[in-house]
Amino acid sequence: MLTIKTTQHIDLQKSDGRNLRYTLRPDDLMDNDPFIILADDKFAHNTFADHPHKGIQTVTYVLEGSLEHYDSRTGGGGRLAEGDFQIMTAGRGIIHNENPDRGEEVRVLQLWVNLSPEHKKVEGQYEDLKYADVPVLEFDGGKFEVYAGEVNGVASPMKLFTPFLYTAVTVQSASNEITIPAGYNSYLYVLEGDVEVNGQKINTFDVIHFEKAEQDDSIAFIATNNAKFIVFAGEPIKAPVVARGPFVMNTEQEIIEAFESYRNGSFLDGKPY
Repeated sequence: MLTIKTTQHIDLQKSDGRNLRYTLRPDDLMDNDPFIILADDKFAHNTFADHPHKGIQTVTYVLEGSLEHYDSRTGGGGRLAEGDFQIMTAGRGIIHNENPDRGEEVRVLQLWVNLSPEHKKVEGQYEDLKYADVPVLEFDGGKFEVYAGEVNGVASPMKLFTPFLYTAVTVQSASNEITIPAGYNSYLYVLEGDVEVNGQKINTFDVIHFEKAEQDDSIAFIATNNAKFIVFAGEPIKAPVVARGPFVMNTEQEIIEAFESYRNGSFLDGKPY
């Protein structure tokens, strides 16, 4: 079993129109490689109006409610409902928005996955996975919903630039384990209930960061009541990383250039938005 590196309880932060649990912070980007942040975020309409991104993939999992999204690359958008999943590749630059209906709120998990220096140059793109199409691996007393990568032999159809896996696990008094590839940086975040993970009791809104292993290893869990949690794990990129606001690049100079291009109108290669 993978060794637990740290366990932390994530407190709620409240502000106008937003309830946030900052599950993974950009405090030590190399330690979290290839991940930048994970936000457990409940927000109202117009909290995230038009804004840019560059150098990352934003990975959105809708827990409650629904939202509309729009982006500058396709000139279109779509709707995500409860259980839906989306990977937005910002690449060389994109402007988008994401909004619940007026008077409504939506709760999402949003994970930022870093891109390699090469993939930071790709065109912006979107890929949605509707809940009805999510691959499911059932076991006695529970199920894995496989949103990205491969989990215990079941693969998601989502296109990935940075190799990672993402699964939502629902259990009702059951035990099982998840295989984690060698060298992956892995995490577990509890959404509901409590669960014993690798011999340690973990409660709602606790997040675990595991040690990396030189060989494929596993995360073992036991639940005596209903519980739901996510596991995400990714292959470190091992490149310098600098994150400022919505941009994640490899050097400070690239960050300066990203902000300057957004200010002077050349962010989308001079195309209007």
